[in-house]
Amino acid sequence: MLRHIVMKAVFVLLSLTHSEVISTEEAALHAQPSYAKWGRLAMEETSKAYRNASIVDYKYEGRRKLANGQAEESFVLWLRKDSREFGVRVSIRVEEVTDELIDVSMRELN
Repeated sequence: MLRHIVMKAVFVLLSLTHSEVISTEEAALHAQPSYAKWGRLAMEETSKAYRNASIVDYKYEGRRKLANGQAEESFVLWLRKDSREFGVRVSIRVEEVTDELIDVSMRELN
């Protein structure tokens, strides 16, 4: 009888531990960085501006605080058009408190 109780306790403990691991793994899979929506916008706007080019790489450079309660999210996208590869820096200005879009600018890198 004691063996039966110990086995049930072990199964209960194992099932509790297993469910915590799964939920942590699931949370990690669905977690998105704070800049994710701006990264998608950077890729969309770059695709519109360079219609015949493919985006082959993407790098988030960071967020920089500006004056007047604004911030700038900066990305570098690497593009390929025919045999040419080149970078484009995309700067996205946002309202820091409301996180609303103010402006998107692009500059081709040499």
